[in-house]
Amino acid sequence: MSWEVSSMPSKRSFFNRTLFRKNLSRFWPLWGGISLVGAMLPLYLMLALIQQAEPIERQHFAEGMYQLAAGFVPAFTCCYAILCAMAVWGYLYNARAVGMMHTLPVDRTCLLVTNTLSGLAMVLIPYAVVGAMVCLIALGWGFFDLVAIVNTVVTVLMITLLFFGMATLCAMLTGHSFVLPVFYLLANFLAFFMEMLTTTLAEEFLLGVGVMENMGRLCFLSPVIQIYKSFRVQTEILPGGGLEECRLTGLWVVVLYALIGAVMLALAWFLYQKRHSESAGDVVAFRWLRPVFRYGLALLSGLTVGRLLFELFWVPLFQRGYYADPVPMGICLFLGGLVGYYAASMLLEKSLRVFKGSWRGALLVAAGAAAVCLLVSVDMFGLEARVPELEEIESVTVLDRGVESGPYSAEEDREVVEELRRFHQTVVDSRDYIRSYAPDWDQEELRAFSHTIRLVYRLKNGSTLERLYDLWLTSERVKTDGTFDNLLSAFYQNPAVRASETAIPKGAKLDDIDIFCDYTELSYASTSDHAGGQDTETQALYAALQKDAEEGNIPARDVLRFSNKRSYAFYLELRYRTYNARENSYHIGYKPVYLAPSMTRTLEALVEMEYVTQAELEAWQRDLSMEQ
Repeated sequence: MSWEVSSMPSKRSFFNRTLFRKNLSRFWPLWGGISLVGAMLPLYLMLALIQQAEPIERQHFAEGMYQLAAGFVPAFTCCYAILCAMAVWGYLYNARAVGMMHTLPVDRTCLLVTNTLSGLAMVLIPYAVVGAMVCLIALGWGFFDLVAIVNTVVTVLMITLLFFGMATLCAMLTGHSFVLPVFYLLANFLAFFMEMLTTTLAEEFLLGVGVMENMGRLCFLSPVIQIYKSFRVQTEILPGGGLEECRLTGLWVVVLYALIGAVMLALAWFLYQKRHSESAGDVVAFRWLRPVFRYGLALLSGLTVGRLLFELFWVPLFQRGYYADPVPMGICLFLGGLVGYYAASMLLEKSLRVFKGSWRGALLVAAGAAAVCLLVSVDMFGLEARVPELEEIESVTVLDRGVESGPYSAEEDREVVEELRRFHQTVVDSRDYIRSYAPDWDQEELRAFSHTIRLVYRLKNGSTLERLYDLWLTSERVKTDGTFDNLLSAFYQNPAVRASETAIPKGAKLDDIDIFCDYTELSYASTSDHAGGQDTETQALYAALQKDAEEGNIPARDVLRFSNKRSYAFYLELRYRTYNARENSYHIGYKPVYLAPSMTRTLEALVEMEYVTQAELEAWQRDLSMEQ
C-alpha cells in the first residue's frame, strides 16, 4: 500500500477585511462625530457664499487652505491620532482580549497591518468628508485651485502618517492604556521639555550664558514644535494691496517626518513580534525598558521636584545673590530624583514594597544628581570666560533694559566695538563679585540700579555669540575707573551712542512721528495728520533730530536711572518700516525719543511747526529744573 500525500502551499494574508470593517464599525462614533463637527465648516462657507455678492478669488481660497494645512492640521492630527491608536490597540492592554486576538487564525503581521490601516482610515475619514465638501463648493462657485488642494492633501497624509506611526510605536512599548497617552506626550515634547529644564538649571550657575535665549536646538526631536517652526504660509503682496501669490514653505520638513513615521511603524512591527501577551497591564511591555523608565523618571523628577524643593526651601532662607549654590542644589536634585525613582519602582512592581534592597539604585540616583550639578556648574567649555577677540568681531549689538534706549549696533565704528568688548571682558573678570553681590535696600536705595544687558556678537566666521547679564550698578562703582559700572556709563557718554538715540535703523523708511506732550491741550499729535497726510513735516522734524545729534545736543543716559522723571511728559515716537527679504514683507517699528532742554534744534522745529508753544516749553523746562 502506498500513501499519496498532496499538499497545497498555505497563503499568507497581510490584511483582514473582517477585522478592518469591525474596527470601523465599532468606533464609528469617534470618526463619525469628528466628521459631523468638521462638516460645519464647509456648510458655513456655503451659507456665507450665498449671502455675499462678490465671489472668492482663487488666491484667497488657496491662502485659506494653506492656513488650515499649516495652522490647524498639525495640532488637530496630533491629538486625534492618539485617540484612534488607543481605539485600535486597546486590546493589547487587557489580558483576555489580547489572548483572544492572538489565538485568531491571523498572525501578528496581519494584525498590525490591519489595525494600522484601520487607525489611519479613522484619522483620514473626517478630512476626506470635509475636503470633498469644500472641493464641491469651490467647483460650484468657480474658485477651485488644484495645486492648493494637492498640497493640502499631501500635508494631511504626511502628518497623519507621522503621528499615527508615533502613537503605534508608543502603543507597543506599554501594556497599560493610561500610560500610552503619557508615552505619546513624552515622545512629542520630552526633548523640548528636557532642554528647557537643563538650560534653566545651567543659568542658575553660569554667568551670562543666556542659554534660554538660544533654546530650540533640539526642536527637531519634538515634531509638533518643529513643524510649526518650519512649516508655514508665505504670501506676496502686490504694491496695490492685492494678494499676488500664496505658497507653503517647509513642506519638505513634513515629508521628512512622514518618512520617520513610516520607520516608527516598521519598528512597531518588530516590537510586536517580540511582545509577550502577558505584558498586558504592565507599565512597560519589555524588560529592557524597565531601567530606562525607572532612571528616566528619576532624572525628570530630579529636575522638576528637586528644583521645586530648592526654590521653596533654600532660595528664600539661605541663598544670597542670583546664582545657585552647587551643594544644596545637588542635595535637592537627589531628593527629587529619589521620589521619581521609587514612584517608578512602585509602578513597575505594582507594589509599595520597593524599598528593601534598593540602596544601589539610590546610590546611582545620588551619583546622577552630583554629575548633573557638576556638568552645569563647572564651566568645562569656557562659556563664561569667552570674549571674542577684536579681529574676530564683525559687529556687536547691545540692548540694555536698565535704561530706556537701544538697541545699539556697532560695526564700522571699531572704537565703539572695542569699548563694548572691554566692558564685556570686565564683566567676565568680575564674575565672583557679580555672583556675591545683592543690594541692601535699607542702605542702598537710589544708589543701586539693575541692568539686564544682552550682548550679541556677529563674528566674521558667520557664527553668533550671545550673552545675557543681570548686573547691579552702584553710584560708588560708577565713579571708580575700570569697573564695569564705570565703563557702561562711559559707553553712554560716547557721542556716537548718544547720536543713535534719535536714529531709526539703517535701511528703514520713516512713516511719521508722534508727539506726546502733557503740556499741550490735546497731549498728542502726529506729523502725518498735522500736515494733511504729507511727510514734509515728518522729514523736517527728523532732520532737526539729526542736527541735534550732529551738534552733540543729545544728553547721555544716566545708568542709575531708567529715565528722567518727566520723560513721559514730553517725548517723540518714530514710526518706521523695515523690509524683511526672507519673509518678503514689511515690519512696523517704533522708537521713542525722550526730549531734553539741550535738544534745541528739535524744540525749535516743534515750536515752528506749532506742535507746542514757547510758553508750554517754558513750563516743561521749569518743572524739569525743579526736579533736579
